Amino acid sequence: MIKTEEEYWNERYNQEEFQMKIYYQDIGYQATRPSTIYKPNLTIDGNMWCALYGDNLQEGVAGFGKSPSKAYEDFDKNWNEELK
Repeated sequence: MIKTEEEYWNERYNQEEFQMKIYYQDIGYQATRPSTIYKPNLTIDGNMWCALYGDNLQEGVAGFGKSPSKAYEDFDKNWNEELK
């Protein structure tokens, strides 16, 4: 199908607009993650990374992972867990 120049540019604009919406949604998500807001301390604990908010594991919130990113993901998940 042959497109007019206007159709081509409208389609390209719509594609770029969609990509930008996804990009800004991701920025919003990253900016509001608990690990971004509360900035837990990141250390190595044995063979895992540990993201810890608080003085110790018993009183704070922690996340563990094989990479800092995985530790922060686990921290974000644990931040929303209720006490048992």
